[in-house]
Amino acid sequence: MGSSISLRWVAVTIFVLTSVLNYLDRFLLATMVDIWRAKPEFPFSYSDYGATLAVFGITYAIAAPFMGLFIDRVGLNKGISISVALWSLVSMSHGFVHSFNGLLLCRGALGAVEASGISAAGKVGGMYLLPKERAVGAAMSQLGLSVGAGLAPAFAVYFAYQHNWRWAFYAAGILGLLWIPLWLATSKAIPPSAPPTEEKLNTSGMLADPRLWGLMMATALSMTFYALWTNWAPVYLVRVHHLTPPEASHYSWAVPLCGYLGAFLGGTLSWRLVGKGMTPVEARKRVCFFCAVILLASAFIPLLPTPLLATIGMSLSYLLISAWSANLYTLPVDIYGADRAAFGVSGLVFAYGLMSAIVSRPIGQTIEKYGFQPVLTSFALLPLLAYIILRVMVQKRPTRDI
Repeated sequence: MGSSISLRWVAVTIFVLTSVLNYLDRFLLATMVDIWRAKPEFPFSYSDYGATLAVFGITYAIAAPFMGLFIDRVGLNKGISISVALWSLVSMSHGFVHSFNGLLLCRGALGAVEASGISAAGKVGGMYLLPKERAVGAAMSQLGLSVGAGLAPAFAVYFAYQHNWRWAFYAAGILGLLWIPLWLATSKAIPPSAPPTEEKLNTSGMLADPRLWGLMMATALSMTFYALWTNWAPVYLVRVHHLTPPEASHYSWAVPLCGYLGAFLGGTLSWRLVGKGMTPVEARKRVCFFCAVILLASAFIPLLPTPLLATIGMSLSYLLISAWSANLYTLPVDIYGADRAAFGVSGLVFAYGLMSAIVSRPIGQTIEKYGFQPVLTSFALLPLLAYIILRVMVQKRPTRDI
């Protein structure tokens, strides 16, 4: 028997903690960049940071389809438990590095094992939530991502200035290991509303579906903005407004937290559109169009003269791309259902990781030489182009033969 409405959301909320841990582990490095640049112990440049993001993105992209397939095949509970255990141990391994090459090795390993996180969150939405609820469920996952990324600057600064920067990575890994028994107990107490069937996963049919490729192309184009603000917001404040890392952390925490507000807004809008009779797929696309048009204004953020105004600009831009993301990453669940949700979402994760691998180092080099204006001007146009791809390639069609 399916669980009640309130208990279903309790289970989703507990699962959201994986997103907190995923992004806490991942974005500790964004604040460490300028901490390391200020200390001779670990020489580091923006170009080096871009290289670490590229390595993470490559392994993240390559591993994503396999991790999505793994979670669909072995089941959610076993798959996410193994994944969280691995990424927690890899996070802790960052505290043992003493060279740039060692850091690259750790980032590559972290990208591979963390590629499971978003795919697993999509599967939870398919198993525990109704179609009209799923984008709000994705917003809950975005809350986890935003909280994790928002905590990372203060987390890194606390350990780096009060103890030792290495302990930031140790502590993040320990938190991940503690989550595993919490989820296993929750999933035992609260069964899903739509447990997956025993039907064999037809990956070849999905890979031949042009809708999946359209979703992947839209992800690669639009989520450049998401990658920019999740990785470079603290650097923006240091580089453009000449703040120290501790000063920047007083502002930059607000950027990822606005991501939750945006994801919740995007999920709520599509929920209401579905309630008015629109299909889930068309509702998601309608919200994406709204976000893409307003995101054009992000090109003017470098004109904002103070750290506070710049933070507001970055926060609003991140709010909109998060509203877009909540709907975009729900589309594979709408189209392919709970049985194939993890693999469907993993296609988007692959596209995001590949994009991140390609653009991360050029972003770092451009920022170092020319600042943020060229990056923002070009990125502001991409969500609108991505929406056109969604409009053309993601059309309604039966999926039973896919």
